[in-house]
This record gives sequence, C-alpha cells and structure tokens, in this order.
Amino acid sequence: MRKVLSVAVMAAVLAFVGMTKDAGATITISLEWSGCGAGTGGCTATGGNTITVNPGGGQTLRLDVFMEHNLAAPFGMESHTFSLNFDTALENELNLSAMAAVEWNGSDVIPGGAVDYFPLTLNTVNQESTVAVVGKVNSIESAGLTANLPASGALYSVGTTSILAPARYRVAQVFFTVGATALSDGADIFSGLFTTGFDQFILGDGLGTIIDPSTMTFGTATINVVPEPGTVSLLGLGLVGLVLAGRRSRRS
Repeated sequence: MRKVLSVAVMAAVLAFVGMTKDAGATITISLEWSGCGAGTGGCTATGGNTITVNPGGGQTLRLDVFMEHNLAAPFGMESHTFSLNFDTALENELNLSAMAAVEWNGSDVIPGGAVDYFPLTLNTVNQESTVAVVGKVNSIESAGLTANLPASGALYSVGTTSILAPARYRVAQVFFTVGATALSDGADIFSGLFTTGFDQFILGDGLGTIIDPSTMTFGTATINVVPEPGTVSLLGLGLVGLVLAGRRSRRS
C-alpha cells in the first residue's frame, strides 16, 4: 500500500511541478572500492571501480559512493535519493555487512559551522542477496536543511565569505563480505533509480522540481577473482595443446 501511495504522490508532483532538463546539466554517481583488513578498519582505496580478490571469499570490501553535479547557482541541488542493486546474477557473490553515512562530505555550506544536511536514511529495508534474490541497498538519501548543495568544484558565497565546493561529494560507504561463490563475471553492483516512488534528484529551486534522469550517469562496481593455481595450470596446458595442434595441422 505504501508503494502505491508513493507512486501516486510522485505522479502528482510530476503533474504539478514538472521535470527539469537543463541541456548542460550533468549528475554522476561513481562507485570506488577499498580493500579492508580486519573488519571494516584499515581500508585501502583502489581509486577504481574494479577490485581483485582471492578465491574462497571472506574478504571485507568497502564501497565508496560519490556524487558530482554541475547544477549552477542560484539553485544547486536540494536533495537526492538513489539505490544500489548487487548480485543481480543471483550467485550470492557479495554479502552486505555494514553502512556508514558520510553524507555530502566536505560541503560546509555555512563556513566554520557543521555540514548542514540530513544523514543517510533508508526509506525501505535493505535486501540481502541469495541465489534466488537480488541484493539491494534501498534509497540512499540526503537533503539540505537550510541550504542547497553547490555545484561540484564551484565557488559559492555565504554572506561575505566565499568557499570552494569539493570536486565531488562522498555520500555513503557500504561494506561487503565476499562470498565463496564469487566469480569474475562482469559488473556486480549497479547504482540507479531502482526504488519506485522514492528515488529522485530535486533541484534547489524551492519548488520541488524533479531533475530529469536523462542528465544522470550511474556507475557500476566489479570484483574479479584471482584464478586458483590449478586453474592456471589447466589453462596453460590448454594453450600448449592448441599450439601443438596448429603445428600438426600446418605440417599435414
């Protein structure tokens, strides 16, 4: 029932407020891995969306979720809500362990004061993956309390003070444990507007204007598994066999 009501509310908002599409507007969600030691401590960032793990599972990984946008003043961004889907191949390669709210890290819209934003909230229950169910981190949400989020890297002013917004905002950290069934089979985590009725980006115009999804780019994250020694040996023997077979074919 809640979902039905939410869809109805969203439809009403779209009807009365409309949707904006600025030809030059871009919003990018990017995902980057960190490998962790014991538990969620001592994590080392890779700087990329692909990480290699050992076979057998058990490793702890941290996924940093970043956002950048160029919505110009005087509006900026009022709020965002988006979700993550993982284990879409239903192989239970990743298990959700913990989350940390880092909402719009580095954005001090009132210089010298605290970052003025809601913490990370979840509108619906997170869903762990199984061999039959896709995993989901539902509705990662942030919203301005008294000020909008400036464009990434832009110089903006509060009173007589000017400050440079960060090049991108880290909005969340999600921790996973690698499952024993992990494979090197392409992207494992997808970001996007997956929670109907909740996931959307709002322009900071005071009207609740929903930003057109076509201006958005959503990143993915991938884990690759180091082949076991036996697998590497078999691969090598297979290549040798192909070479020998080719030579015999040429001689005949």
